Amino acid sequence: LIIGAIAVREGLVQLTELSERRQIFEQARSYADSVGKPLLVVGSPKNRFSHSCGDVTIDIDSQNARWCEAEIADVRDIPYPDGYFGAAFCSHVLEHLPTIEDAVAALDEMERVADKVFTVSPHKTSLMAWLLPEHRLWITPSGDGYVIEQRRTGTPRRESYIIALN
Repeated sequence: LIIGAIAVREGLVQLTELSERRQIFEQARSYADSVGKPLLVVGSPKNRFSHSCGDVTIDIDSQNARWCEAEIADVRDIPYPDGYFGAAFCSHVLEHLPTIEDAVAALDEMERVADKVFTVSPHKTSLMAWLLPEHRLWITPSGDGYVIEQRRTGTPRRESYIIALN
């Protein structure tokens, strides 16, 4: 009974995150269209249900590019000029970066190439997010920015960094 309740709860969390991805993607798409500039998608969609491809999609790994024609590029070094994009949409990418400094560099880089940045990361309430060892950071929206926390296994110490976006 308890395992069933946990499974139902996790299913609801995953559905909520999927809905959030779609909604924020649509906000990014709409914003880019409203300013007449392309939309950058950072990280290829993992399935056809999460969100669409942008005008340009970048991914660090060509194996991830199943649904989009993605350019191979690192979010910390985007090969486009300042202000090229109307919006950058980054879904479930930042938590995979190794350090807070890497996440800050990625956010700075997206801000450099896009007028507005839209990000989505796993919620701390997601059991799957806790179980995946490749998730190294928590990225939590806070006001006009993000709280970035380093996840550490085996130690109670947590470093955090608050970044405000323009």
